[in-house]
Amino acid sequence: MINILVRLAVKDFEAFEKFENQASLIMGKYKGRIISAFETVRNSDGSGQEVHVLEFPNEEAFALYRKDASLLALSSLRERGISNTEVDVSLCVKTYAPRA
Repeated sequence: MINILVRLAVKDFEAFEKFENQASLIMGKYKGRIISAFETVRNSDGSGQEVHVLEFPNEEAFALYRKDASLLALSSLRERGISNTEVDVSLCVKTYAPRA
């Protein structure tokens, strides 16, 4: 299992959310899912920043998702909503014991 941290510069949250709703369904075909999604900035013009933590079974599944024809067909919607994306893929997933 891998986790992926995605930092998104959002141009238009309305277009972005339409894209993400469809992209997350496609993600499921590859056993991927959004573990967490949250806004870090929302500007008055509808732009801002959002961060996602994704989970996929492996890097191959993530690569197949990114090349999926249905996802690529959403590219114009993605371009309306997102100006930049930064992606970090985990080397290993760690679990730490909670403090008592």
